[in-house]
Amino acid sequence: MKRKLLSNLILALGSVILASVLNVIAYFAAFAVTVMAGGVNVLDTDTAMVDQGYFNVIRYTILIVICGFVYYWAFYRKENEEVSERRNSVITSLHFVIRPLTIFIVLLAGLSIQLTTDSILYILGESFPTTFASYKHMMETFTGSKSALFIFTAIALGPIAEEIIFRGLAMRYSLRAFEGIKKAPLLAIVVQALLFGIYHGNFVQATYAFIFGLLLGAIAIKTNSLIPSIFLHMAINGTLYLIPDKLFLNIPISICIGLVSLAFMIAAIMLLFITYKNFATQSEESDS
Repeated sequence: MKRKLLSNLILALGSVILASVLNVIAYFAAFAVTVMAGGVNVLDTDTAMVDQGYFNVIRYTILIVICGFVYYWAFYRKENEEVSERRNSVITSLHFVIRPLTIFIVLLAGLSIQLTTDSILYILGESFPTTFASYKHMMETFTGSKSALFIFTAIALGPIAEEIIFRGLAMRYSLRAFEGIKKAPLLAIVVQALLFGIYHGNFVQATYAFIFGLLLGAIAIKTNSLIPSIFLHMAINGTLYLIPDKLFLNIPISICIGLVSLAFMIAAIMLLFITYKNFATQSEESDS
């Protein structure tokens, strides 16, 4: 039992280490592509920068292909009742997310999550400017990259890659590790959320990435599929570019925005779970 727990937790951690190594490889590949495209002068340290659009395309493509293959090989390759049930859940969730009502709920959830997060970060940033200085600089660099390639990859490819790594590999290995334990799903959700937070590096980003990881993990567990968590992850990333910086003028306004968006966030997430449960039940009844 202890050996199984330890070995699968090592595999969960190994999934994140693999992703980190692939990111490093992708960085150097992106630098080479940037140079070949004439984007930098390698002799000038001020301009020898990697094109972030190229970097995102290369790293997310590599992550999706390699980690996706590992995920399939580890959890879908064998034909048994559990895998068959998982395949059916993927099909059900895919049909669920393309419904207009689900699309609306997911977009509402993504926007309200982003607004709630931005409100809290603005308040904390104004209260502790020194602590949040490095985070603000990082986010200005991130949101300042307005190239179509960068935005597309951040919204579309990034969530697919990260969901495969964390809600896929890390959480599935964690579920195997805690198999037989009463709170196995909860423990698996917490483990992958911790790894998701650590993966983001910056302390501030790691904190809210951990919270996002808990939510996305719960959705993946509930639906037995990565499809809904991928779509919500896309909505969260995408709405980052829709919220104007000037929306948060001061702390009182930010508190009001945060409270309203928090209420919408809770309602949207509850509605997402309820509508999925009803949809899954109807699908099972129609198949039987």
